[in-house]
Amino acid sequence: MKSKLENAYILHQRPYRETSLLLDLFSREQGVRRVVAKGVRGKKRSQAGLLQAYQPLWVSWVGRSELQTLTASESAGPRHALQGNANLCGLYLNELLLRLLATHDPAESVFQLYENTLTQLAECTETEIVLRLFEKRLLHALGYALALTHESDTHLARGDETQYYYQPTEGLRLWHAGAPAAKISGRALRQLDEETDFDLAGLLEIKQLMRGIMQFYLGDKPLRSRQLFAEMNAMRPQDK
Repeated sequence: MKSKLENAYILHQRPYRETSLLLDLFSREQGVRRVVAKGVRGKKRSQAGLLQAYQPLWVSWVGRSELQTLTASESAGPRHALQGNANLCGLYLNELLLRLLATHDPAESVFQLYENTLTQLAECTETEIVLRLFEKRLLHALGYALALTHESDTHLARGDETQYYYQPTEGLRLWHAGAPAAKISGRALRQLDEETDFDLAGLLEIKQLMRGIMQFYLGDKPLRSRQLFAEMNAMRPQDK
């Protein structure tokens, strides 16, 4: 069945047979799809150059099986120029989408969130804030919104000076020794909830919070992009 020309990004690509590419597309209207771009590693080098991460595309494909065939691709605008750390952040976004989105499941709100986040990564240096807000908003779009305003047992409003921990199945709880998740201050939770007034200490706490929550939904398989972050940090000169 033929698909109409529609807006998409490539989340991942790898060589397929002798001259083709296997592409994981994220389509605005049809979600994640897997397609084969035939012959693009041979004579159609101009097309292969277009089929890159962060490049907005208009694409179409045909086929009745799970693996379909790309029939057209053209630029839908300039490529988001992600360099250095921003590029690793983009790879992290792509990996999260591939792991958390169901194939063939429309997710227009997630598509818009992804596109907006690529723009932010290309334009700013505050990548930690951009990533944390992407994670939070992605979970909300997928139906896993974080409950950050009240403690789940007592239903008391969050306090800046109170220490908490968060469990996806239970929500926000008062911190205690031996708690099963990282400690986070009410102040850092307020920053994440209101999406403003971030500081270094709060961002460090929020990073630990979101890492635990994302791991709950991702399962045990490690993220390749997270390993790349660790390798890059290990290569950086250390302060004396």
